[in-house]
Amino acid sequence: MDESILCVIPARGGSKGIPKKNLRNFHGKSLLEITVEHALKTTKIDRVLVSSDSEEINNKAKEYNAEVPFIRPDNLSESHVHATDVIIHCLKWLQVNEKYYPEFVVMLLPTSPLRMQEDIDNCISILLERKYDSVVSVCDLGKNMNNLRYLDKNKVVYPFKNVDLKEQRQTQKKLYGVNGSIFMSKTSTFLESKSFHQRNTYGYEMDFFKSVDINTESDFNLASKIYENNLINNKLR
Repeated sequence: MDESILCVIPARGGSKGIPKKNLRNFHGKSLLEITVEHALKTTKIDRVLVSSDSEEINNKAKEYNAEVPFIRPDNLSESHVHATDVIIHCLKWLQVNEKYYPEFVVMLLPTSPLRMQEDIDNCISILLERKYDSVVSVCDLGKNMNNLRYLDKNKVVYPFKNVDLKEQRQTQKKLYGVNGSIFMSKTSTFLESKSFHQRNTYGYEMDFFKSVDINTESDFNLASKIYENNLINNKLR
C-alpha cells in the first residue's frame, strides 16, 4: 500500500438541474476549477484526479493541473449512479493500471464552492491523527429529533421509534445533515464498506454559510449571495 492521500473529483458532463453545472462560472472561476484548486493547495494530498465522461471537462481539468488518466465509462455516467461507485472505479483502475493503492482517499464535489482550505486540512488531520476510519462533513440543520417528520400521501409520519415527543428542547438530540462538501476515508475501509459512511465515521461540522450544495439555480443564487456578501469571515478563496 502506498502511504499517500488521493483526491478524486467526480465531474460528469450531464446535469439535469443546471446544464454543464461543473463548468458553471462562479465569480470568475468554474465550479470545477475552484474544487481542483482547493485540492491542490492542500499540502497533505499527494494526487488530485478528475473522473469525467466529458472531453470538455477533462480538457479543462488538465488546464487546472489535475490528473485525468482515463475517461469515465458511460455506465458510470448516468444520473442514478452514486458518486462512491465512481471512486471505487477510480481506485480499481489505478491499482490495475498503475499498481497504485493509496492509504487514504478523499472525494471533493465541485458543487461546494464555499468550502474553505482550512476545512479540508482539518478533516485530513482528524483522519490521520484520531482513531476514525472516515470523515464526512455535516451541517447543523437547526432542528432536533422531535421536530422531524415525513409525509406519506400527506399523512404526517414520525420517523423515529422510542423517542419521547414531549421531551424538553434543551435535552433533545440535534440533527445534522451531510452537506456534500468533504468525504474522506481509509482506502481499505472504504472499499470494504463501499461507502464513506461507516461505523467509525467522524462528523466534521461546517457552518451553514459554507455548506451550500449547488444542484439547482436556487442553490447557485444562494451560494452567490453568500459569496458576494462576505458572510464567511472574508476568507473565501
